Amino acid sequence: MKVLAANKYYFVKGGAERYYFELNRILEARGHTVVPFSMQHERNEATEFAEHFVSYEAFDESDGLAARARAAARILYSREAKKKIEALIDEARPDVAHLHNIAHQLSPSILYGLKSRGVPVVQTLHDFKLVCPNYQMFARGATCERCATWRYYNAVLNRCMRDSLTSSALVAAEAYVHKLFGSYARNVDLFVAPSRQLRTRMIAHGVDEDRIVHLPYAIDLEQYEPRYESDGYGVYVGRLSVGKGLETLLAALSKARVVRLKIVGAGPLAESLERTAAAEELSNVEFVGYKTGAELRSLVGGALFVTVPSECFENSPLTVYEAFAHGKAVVGSRTGGIPELVSEGESGLIFEPADADGLAALLLALWNDPDGTIRMGRAARERGETHFDPDSHYEKMMAIYERVMA
Repeated sequence: MKVLAANKYYFVKGGAERYYFELNRILEARGHTVVPFSMQHERNEATEFAEHFVSYEAFDESDGLAARARAAARILYSREAKKKIEALIDEARPDVAHLHNIAHQLSPSILYGLKSRGVPVVQTLHDFKLVCPNYQMFARGATCERCATWRYYNAVLNRCMRDSLTSSALVAAEAYVHKLFGSYARNVDLFVAPSRQLRTRMIAHGVDEDRIVHLPYAIDLEQYEPRYESDGYGVYVGRLSVGKGLETLLAALSKARVVRLKIVGAGPLAESLERTAAAEELSNVEFVGYKTGAELRSLVGGALFVTVPSECFENSPLTVYEAFAHGKAVVGSRTGGIPELVSEGESGLIFEPADADGLAALLLALWNDPDGTIRMGRAARERGETHFDPDSHYEKMMAIYERVMA
């Protein structure tokens, strides 16, 4: 089978890209051909199909009226992307297209190109973009569903995109245009939701329940050597941004000062979080910055547990999958897809979002019972092996492809 795999970035920028490349590897390892389609970028992985990629556009860096107008037009409908994907289809002749994140850099124009060539389309939903202009269903420090089902003007009223009236108006217009013309509804044959909660919310806001299926992500556990003992610290791994519950995490650590925690990541809140930690004299907290590869695996491998204190509707955070692969218990918030992954009392513990006292109590429980926490870590690894293995994921994905091809 030949699969056209489209994602706006062809390098690992975040969780969506990690899964994108993982799925491509799963398919290629079993004899299938993957044909990528993306945007040109200096960090891209090498591929023979790079000449078909659309030109680079940094929407948050566009300067000048003409540049901004060009970027806005591309977000709504990119004629370049449609033309290039049609040329790629004519050359590669794919049997099916699997789309991931395409908004803005590629735009839904490619859906019309795929439809014009009769290519069946599957799209994995990594966020809430289908019903929420700012992707997250999170605004002004709280979860938000005000825009869903035609009420996209709320994005403008609340300046949901980068706290900018212009950016918010643009993404609201984008949502109205593609809802009105049915760009996704008419051109995507089947949506894949990595979490049940995302599927439920998509259906509640207008997606046909017969056209969206639940399938968690996969992770190649053979790439991770579990380490069950610890070096005496917990770890947070992720972006330092609004909605991730990091202020709550610091508040909890001020109440549980015996617990040592390393915060791994970068983002817009980094400086303010470090100032808070210094002001509160949190000597038990260490900010280690952005890490990847062997260094990141070593940090997670040395941890007693991993915490995911999000307050936004997390989809199906790969941080949890990777914690399980390392054999680490997870203490996570009861929001989004986190409770679907973490079996409370077995592979980790769950607390209510934004509850610093509740989180502090769980951190202390894990810290004061390292043997019990290690047992949870072993159970977490076992859960990863039985629920998220590539072989099972491949079989289910092939059934999805065969369904849309039929």
